[in-house]
Amino acid sequence: MQGLRLFFLWLIVETMKEKFVESVVTIIAIAGIVSFFLWQNHQREIANSPSYEGDQPAIIRPIRLADTQFRICETTKVFDGDTIAVDCDGEKLKLRFCGIDAPELSQPLGDESKALMVKLVGGKQVVIRPIERDRYGRTIAEVEVKSDRKRFDGEYEIAFVGGEMIGAGMAYHYRQFSGNCPNREIIVNAEDEAKKKKIGVWSGNFQKPWDYRKAQRSN
Repeated sequence: MQGLRLFFLWLIVETMKEKFVESVVTIIAIAGIVSFFLWQNHQREIANSPSYEGDQPAIIRPIRLADTQFRICETTKVFDGDTIAVDCDGEKLKLRFCGIDAPELSQPLGDESKALMVKLVGGKQVVIRPIERDRYGRTIAEVEVKSDRKRFDGEYEIAFVGGEMIGAGMAYHYRQFSGNCPNREIIVNAEDEAKKKKIGVWSGNFQKPWDYRKAQRSN
């Protein structure tokens, strides 16, 4: 009788072990499937995100202006003529300006472009409108700042920084990545004016920064 009890006890334990193993295998399989689909979704997001450095046009995703929230931030660093760092109430962001591409620092007019950006926003309070993120984690945004110019009523004008850079000939309209920029038209018009005046990047036969980066990658 004791032996029979031990046999049934052993049988119950073995059955429980088998069920436990089956459960663990099932959980691992489900986790693997879920992870695979999450990974695929992440890869699609990366593929659909603008690189802001590449050669192919970005996939344009329509935006609603109501979804783009304005934020007041402090400029903490100017990297070049189209990229800055800001502090937004403790949140630190690296911003890439929407729809413009400035000469690289190692190109002609690269230092001049950065100098103008420093003059416009360096150490100042800015208003940013985040648009999206690129695949490098930078926030693509439009930026406004109080300018040095005064209106007829004595108040200082609010400058659209992207338009100021383009209008001064210190950046190009980055057409393949401007589809989501709310103020794209201002950028287009500013570049037309800079071309007519033949100033900055339009004063000579300079290599476009996107072509320069492509050549650097090839080398």
